[in-house]
Amino acid sequence: MTPRPMCGKRVLVTGASRGIGEGIARSFSETGAELILHYRSDPELAGKLANELGGEVHLFRADLGKTEELFKMFEWIGNEFGSLDCAINNAGWDPGFIAPDDITPELYYQLTDINVKGTLFCCLNELRLMKGRGGSIVNIGSVQQNTTVPGRTLYALSKGAIHSMTAQLALEGGPLGIRVNNILPGYVEVPRMKTTSDIAEGIPVRRIGQGRDIGELCVFLASDGASFINGADIPVDGGVSCKLARGSR
Repeated sequence: MTPRPMCGKRVLVTGASRGIGEGIARSFSETGAELILHYRSDPELAGKLANELGGEVHLFRADLGKTEELFKMFEWIGNEFGSLDCAINNAGWDPGFIAPDDITPELYYQLTDINVKGTLFCCLNELRLMKGRGGSIVNIGSVQQNTTVPGRTLYALSKGAIHSMTAQLALEGGPLGIRVNNILPGYVEVPRMKTTSDIAEGIPVRRIGQGRDIGELCVFLASDGASFINGADIPVDGGVSCKLARGSR
C-alpha cells in the first residue's frame, strides 16, 4: 500500500489550477491530504483538476492582489475548517521581459499587489490559523531573487521581497512550531513559458523542470522529516542558478 503521510492534514495551495500549483496539488493529493485549492480566473479548469484528484478537495476563487478578496478567503477557511496544517503560497504574476524604460507605477503596483502584498497577508493569515497547533508554510519564490537576467527588475524585486519576509516570519513562527521556508524554482514548464530544447540544453541536468519537481519538495517540507528546516531558501532548478552565478555558458 502506498504511504499516505498527510492523511488527516489540511493543506492550502494558492494558484493551484495550473502550472506549478497544479503539480503541487497533485503531489499533496497522493499523500492523502485534505486540499483547499485557490484559483483566480478559471473555474472550469479548477473544477477539472478537483475531479481528477478526488478525495477531499475544496475550491475557492479569489484575486489575492485584492485585499478584501484575500481576507474573505481566509475568513471562509476559518469559519469552515478552523485551522490549517500546511500552506503553499504559489499564486503570483510573472510579467515576462520588461525593459527599465517600460516600468511604470501601474506595473509596479500590479506586480507587487499579488507577489508581495498578497504573499505577505497570506502568510500572516496562515500563521493565525496554525497558531496553537504548529504547521508549515512554504512560499514559492524564484532563483531570480539572486541571479537574474536583463529585463527582470520588477520580477526579481518581488521575489527578493518574498525571500526577506520568509526569513523574518521564520523567526516569528518558529517558537510557535510553525516553520516558514522558500522554494526557488528555475525553469519550470508552465503554460506561459514556451519551452525549447535550447533552454533544456542550458540547464546542467539537461531538462526543463516540472510542477511535480516543486510539489515533491513541498510535501517534504510539510512533513516531520523537515522539522529542523526553517527560514531556508531552497533552489529547485537543475543547477541553473549555480551556472548563472558563475557566468557559465
